[in-house]
Amino acid sequence: MEHLQGTYSLPLVLLSFVIAVFTSYCAVELCCRLWQVQARTKAVRMALGSLTLGLGFWSMHFVGLLALRLPIEVRYNALYIFLSMLLPVAAVLAGLSVLTDGRPSRVKMAAAGLFMTLAVGGMHYIGITAMIIPAQVTYDPLFVLVSCGIAVGVSFASIFLLQRHRSRGGGPPGLRVRIASSLLFGVLLAAMHYTGMHAASYEAYPAAPLLPDPDAGFSEVVLATCVGAASLLIVLVVSGSQMMDRRFALRLAKQSRQRYDSIFEHNPDMVCLFDLRGHLLRVNPAVERITGYSAEIFLSRSFTSLLNRRDAARVRACFTRVLEGKPQTIECTLRHKSGRKIHLSTTIVPMVAGGRIVDIYTISKDITEQKESERLLLQAKMEAERAARVNSEFLAVMSHEIRTPLNGILAMSDLLLEAGLQGELQEYVSIINKSGTALLSVIGDVLDFSKMEYGTVALKEEAFSLQACVEESMGLFAPQTQQRQLLLLCDWDERLPGQLYGDEGRLRQVLINLIGNAVKFTERGEIRVSVRERRREGERVELEFAVCDTGVGIPEEALPSLFQPFYQHDASAKKHGGTGLGLAISKRIVELMGGTIRAESQPGQGSQFIFTVQMKNAPVPLPVELSS
Repeated sequence: MEHLQGTYSLPLVLLSFVIAVFTSYCAVELCCRLWQVQARTKAVRMALGSLTLGLGFWSMHFVGLLALRLPIEVRYNALYIFLSMLLPVAAVLAGLSVLTDGRPSRVKMAAAGLFMTLAVGGMHYIGITAMIIPAQVTYDPLFVLVSCGIAVGVSFASIFLLQRHRSRGGGPPGLRVRIASSLLFGVLLAAMHYTGMHAASYEAYPAAPLLPDPDAGFSEVVLATCVGAASLLIVLVVSGSQMMDRRFALRLAKQSRQRYDSIFEHNPDMVCLFDLRGHLLRVNPAVERITGYSAEIFLSRSFTSLLNRRDAARVRACFTRVLEGKPQTIECTLRHKSGRKIHLSTTIVPMVAGGRIVDIYTISKDITEQKESERLLLQAKMEAERAARVNSEFLAVMSHEIRTPLNGILAMSDLLLEAGLQGELQEYVSIINKSGTALLSVIGDVLDFSKMEYGTVALKEEAFSLQACVEESMGLFAPQTQQRQLLLLCDWDERLPGQLYGDEGRLRQVLINLIGNAVKFTERGEIRVSVRERRREGERVELEFAVCDTGVGIPEEALPSLFQPFYQHDASAKKHGGTGLGLAISKRIVELMGGTIRAESQPGQGSQFIFTVQMKNAPVPLPVELSS
């Protein structure tokens, strides 16, 4: 058998390189555009792009085949040619389906890369098999493996590199990146083709004619015509696609412009467009309604000339920051044409085009009525606070003035009771004394509450015995509980310190209020006062007090209102008298002492009032040793 030595046509080799690079660039462009198109047009574009690009890669391959010059006539099998034409179309379709997927899995990308490798390699070797020649074709295994390796690299690299760029969220790659990728993929495709061509060697049959059957397949002229038609189709499709994209982009730009103009013109707020030097370029009709100036007059004046000096400086500073790409919001005062002041809340944003700031856009909302409402609200608040202070001062003064003569009445009634009156006179004086004592308690509550409302209550810091304070508070109610056969008990935490620093009088006032209420509303059973140490940090001690009774209880809906001033939850409370200030005063005192107070109760099952206070731990003084 005679070895046939083939040569290559340099112009056709260069043409195959050009077709490979151009088709690769079109593939990258199509992939980037498919990332941005709507789903309803993506399928059509993908199908058309796969057909076009597949024919492009097929044209590159068969131009490379035509570049090979053998000393025999070559004809081509039509079936194999058609099959080799379908394979690159399927390969491109597989690659695009993966690259246009939102988040394809690695398995899917690997499967698509493997399919593309088989399709590209199959296109090449089926194309060689399509050659009808009176010779035997043999392959060098080494060069076949190299060509297959290049096919694997092209397929997997094209998928993984483009998908990696997309997953980073950087948008379509730049022109330089697209050109570099196209050159790389095109050169690799051509290298794979010519490596495969180099792997084939041709041995002529010694008894066979050098010319094949003229009726077998079609000639190189027909193949060249098919390649030319495919190339022409590629050019037409690419040109048509670019023209359609350009028209579509122009239509989108027109629609965006119309939307922008509509928003600009019909915005109820004042909208202004400035150049980078701060000159007014355009204003919307709301300017005339808000400022009183016509658009022509407003454009002819400097915007800062309508502001006071302080606001003008602030607006210029905001413009400087906006030029650095930082949107700003500022409140300023503008002079209306009539001379009155207009308060504006202005948002200043940069307009970016092509990656740089081209204009400055402002939206100013008229907040004059809002500012006036805020001013009136602040004025009303100040007047209400002033009235409350006057009211508290009046209550404090009146309570003090009423308590002074009332103390004289009580003193005289005490003297009359000690004078040994008999009969009805003794009863009358006793009623006067009890009524005066009740009135004095009411006046004391009103005075305490008015002082707390006015903010004039100050806590004392003095050492006292906690146990003595609790026992003395409970001792005041011992006669009442004994008379009504009630148990008055105390649970004492052994960890409690003996001496504390704090306001013993205010703590005693809270305990008396709570114990007094418990005695007042308990007909039978017991009243239990519990004291325990809740937490200790350094010299600070947090104490928890609980006053429990077995009285009538409180409805659940009344619990949230218990600590409001002058609140009495039912007729039983009114029957027992009182002002409704005791719990409110206790709550204020507890809060002044850094604690909280709450109530837990169910009707018919008694009530429990729990409060905490913050105290300082007072060291116990050491006993003094007398010298002999």
